[in-house]
Amino acid sequence: MKTANEDEVKEILSIFNEQLLEKGTLFKNQDTVIQNLGFLVSGSARSYFINANFDEITDEILQSNNFLSDIISIRTKEKSPIIIEILEDSNVLVAPMDKVLELLNLNVTFNILLREYMGDRAMQFVKYHLLFLNGTAKQRYEYLFATNPSLFKKFPLKFIASMIGVTPTQLSRIRSKKS
Repeated sequence: MKTANEDEVKEILSIFNEQLLEKGTLFKNQDTVIQNLGFLVSGSARSYFINANFDEITDEILQSNNFLSDIISIRTKEKSPIIIEILEDSNVLVAPMDKVLELLNLNVTFNILLREYMGDRAMQFVKYHLLFLNGTAKQRYEYLFATNPSLFKKFPLKFIASMIGVTPTQLSRIRSKKS
């Protein structure tokens, strides 16, 4: 595998600006095309959408060392229902999408970095998707707890319940049976 050279790393960092985003800030609004790629240096964010019943459905909670993006919007250049909300004061590296896409064509290191990140995320998504198709709510809970136990200590249980496709009451029952 190719190792990054100092010039490529400097070029990558040159398109990003560090920003302190306050809790509650929307990094991406509903039904918009994403304008920036973010990288969480510290803090957390969640990706969610609002369903036909006006319920917030949390897709995922992202913590440090994760990108903030909307793959649908990036890939199609169309509006998507995904909302990205900052959950706590966070340090985020932010780069305009046009500069990101331009650099992907020129910088092998950046291309590899994003390709590997997306490959890992795709694998996580497929595993989780299979649990939704084949597994029970208890199995989804156990998987989420095994792969990311800090979520349960740090974030509202209504977000966790939404992520595994149950109500907060159902999540309480699953948790009480585990104890």
